[in-house]
Amino acid sequence: MRLSNPIIEDGALIAVAAQGDAGWFLIAIDRRLEELDRANFETASEVGDAARGYLRRNHPPVGSWGGAWK
Repeated sequence: MRLSNPIIEDGALIAVAAQGDAGWFLIAIDRRLEELDRANFETASEVGDAARGYLRRNHPPVGSWGGAWK
């Protein structure tokens, strides 16, 4: 059995870090992370950092007034 860790952002499951033969890889749950799906990393925490960083850079949160948070 392989180890896996959920990656949560703002209370939602966005991805899973799964242990592979050569480290950890990302399984994208959130469609916005498709570009990172199956990307390899050395640690599970690197997977989470990459997923959250990718969302912050490429899909910043939008406030109720319609502008991006700074």
